[in-house]
Amino acid sequence: MEKNNAKKLEKAIEKLRANLVLVEGKRDKKALELLGCENVIAVAGRKNQLANLINEKRVIVATDLDKSGNELAEAIKSEIEGFAQVDCETRRELGRLLRLKYFEDIKRKYEEFYENER
Repeated sequence: MEKNNAKKLEKAIEKLRANLVLVEGKRDKKALELLGCENVIAVAGRKNQLANLINEKRVIVATDLDKSGNELAEAIKSEIEGFAQVDCETRRELGRLLRLKYFEDIKRKYEEFYENER
């Protein structure tokens, strides 16, 4: 793996740690918390209430990188765009760097990334 990819990965992880992150479910939330992300909300069943939950200027949407996750990301973006700056790019960057499809796997994929560096 390139050092450049490691830098990109750390920058993306730091964004997650520094911002409010919206994920699909409880397992996704737990996985991000294990990576040091403290401001994570699971949106399952709450999509229409998001505007009331958001009090941050920047929000990262970290839904799964599958068809339903992509659809949910678009729905979340249109729901809260007027309330916060919405970042859907970080999830795609993490998907590319970690070969990640489901955010519940992010901690394992992150560790594998660095194990493969050796």
